[in-house]
Amino acid sequence: MLTVKLHGGLLADRNPNNVLATLDIAYKVQKAWADYSIQFSLKGQGEVEPAELLSYPRWAGSIWDLVARALALVLFRNEQFDPALPADKRCAYATKLCAVVERTTAKDNHVELATVEIRMEAKKRGHYIATFQEDILGERKATFVYGLKSLQHSELLLRAICYAYCGKDTLGERPALILPTTLEVDGKPTFDTHGLPEPAKTGFNRFRAANQPAMVALPATAGADEYAAFLSKG
Repeated sequence: MLTVKLHGGLLADRNPNNVLATLDIAYKVQKAWADYSIQFSLKGQGEVEPAELLSYPRWAGSIWDLVARALALVLFRNEQFDPALPADKRCAYATKLCAVVERTTAKDNHVELATVEIRMEAKKRGHYIATFQEDILGERKATFVYGLKSLQHSELLLRAICYAYCGKDTLGERPALILPTTLEVDGKPTFDTHGLPEPAKTGFNRFRAANQPAMVALPATAGADEYAAFLSKG
């Protein structure tokens, strides 16, 4: 399961008392195109109506894309939503926000996968800089404008993700499932692992490393059956 916690303040200041919202993304069906159940709660308001994200390609893109689509479904009940209204000159604003994405499984407890810090530019109401960090895909930054008369912290996070990963304040198309090009080697579909795009490349190599003896170098090629197992279980 993935848990996303949105905090008032920066990463160094996060604590249970400044959690503004919590988003849980759990598997309903774990497969190459996975189904997820989504739970969302807001400080002072409690839980909102749950949602489902269906047939989403695993290991195909940024974790933040998955988070954004889950947020869109609980906030707008649809992955496609309207652009934000132009920023109001007297809009409500947040000076500092952060969010953390953690993975929880039976084997590992609370592994941090991604973070973001969102800061308002000095003396520029509604003008923000967001800095995203991700386990595999690294850093990405975005500057954007967002401001309504009533501040919605979760929507601010959603718009920040959209600007950083889609170049606009709404979501683009879903990422495509990454499938390797295979060749027949000794009658078995085989592919060069170096040709896999990220994040599938690193994810697949970690999956293989976890299923073989330590200190054994990973071969440069792999079978299509191994990759199918990774998409379903990794």
